[in-house]
Amino acid sequence: MSESIITRVLQLSVAVEALAALGAELRASQEHLDVDPRVRALLQEAVAAIGPQLLDERKPEEAASALALVRTVFRQALDLLDNPTRAPGWSYDDPVVLQTQGQVSRVIVHRIDALAKRHPPLAAALRAPGVFLDVGAGVGWLAIEAARTWPELKVWGLDPWEPALALARENLAHSNVADRVAFRAQRIEEFEEVGTVTIAWVPGPFIARHVADRALGSVFRGLLPGGWLVFGLMAPPANSLADAVARLRTLRSGGHSWTADEVVERLRQLGFTAIEAISTGSPVHLVLAQRPPHTSFATSPSRDSVAGRGPRDFLVALWCSASPMWTGAR
Repeated sequence: MSESIITRVLQLSVAVEALAALGAELRASQEHLDVDPRVRALLQEAVAAIGPQLLDERKPEEAASALALVRTVFRQALDLLDNPTRAPGWSYDDPVVLQTQGQVSRVIVHRIDALAKRHPPLAAALRAPGVFLDVGAGVGWLAIEAARTWPELKVWGLDPWEPALALARENLAHSNVADRVAFRAQRIEEFEEVGTVTIAWVPGPFIARHVADRALGSVFRGLLPGGWLVFGLMAPPANSLADAVARLRTLRSGGHSWTADEVVERLRQLGFTAIEAISTGSPVHLVLAQRPPHTSFATSPSRDSVAGRGPRDFLVALWCSASPMWTGAR
């Protein structure tokens, strides 16, 4: 192994250990750990070197999300190192990866809520009785946070990965919103509800390119006329290294590294209107789109027509309490 590679590894290791130090300090603070004073002092010195005011006046929920992010980054990076031959796809069964990834996702709810404050029609939808669809619900933390934040909404969470859903049901059982949240083991492209959803959240980095049209077609059909789609995607990386790492992480998670232009064009082709790409000032950008208020169910793109196999009729599902999402949900 050449000296240049060793030198580069040592340079990169500083960032790795700095992130570990930040996570350790966050954990020590949140969990009130009894850390050796000498170690604690150096942890705080390292964090101060990262950002002198990084941990000053931090909100507890923000600090908890930051720690969850550190832990899931390390666990997923270790999986890459130990299992480089693993095929692309979200196949983690490590409860730490699943729970921490889910805890990070709670931030999305507050990003959407902040967006709604500048977008009155979206705000009105979030604060009226209706259904919020969480695509790729995972362990349920985003769905639970959505139910807490918007008390008029019922929340449906879809995810095909049973190890995650088992944890989602446990997390929901210990929450105070179990009567308004339901989970289903299902892929979004198999979702057959028509005209029942007020707002749908779609995490773009977990949506593979080859299923995108079917997935978004299912969302379009599932939305009420005038309903809203919020599509999340990662902000453009700062440099070529960040771009390569982000695309690698997304591919191994089973998704696609979407650009805002790609998403806007696909949504336009599927019949969405009022499409707007929004920079949030955070690593997660949003694309907001609406099912036209006056679309009829007969003109909605069907699953078969989206897949190029000709039209197919779908029955309109009953609203909320009569929906299969609620029949025997728990």
